[in-house]
Amino acid sequence: MDQHWIKLSYERDTYVIDLHRISSFVFADNGRLIFWLPDGKVRMIIHPKTNSEAYQQIVDYVGKTVGKSLSCPSKAKTKT
Repeated sequence: MDQHWIKLSYERDTYVIDLHRISSFVFADNGRLIFWLPDGKVRMIIHPKTNSEAYQQIVDYVGKTVGKSLSCPSKAKTKT
């Protein structure tokens, strides 16, 4: 069975989140991972250095869901 529930502490609260219910994830250039809870009222910003376990769980989940390995965008180099 695929893991799609995560538990994380965020701004003094503890959340248990069903990742299947998150409609989109944003990987920002600064390495942060951003998503909104299903009600659209709470924005979560996860940084790999401050919440490394939750960050990795989400990256793994998204990678499995889209079928590609994801790397941290801040490490990716683009040619112009």
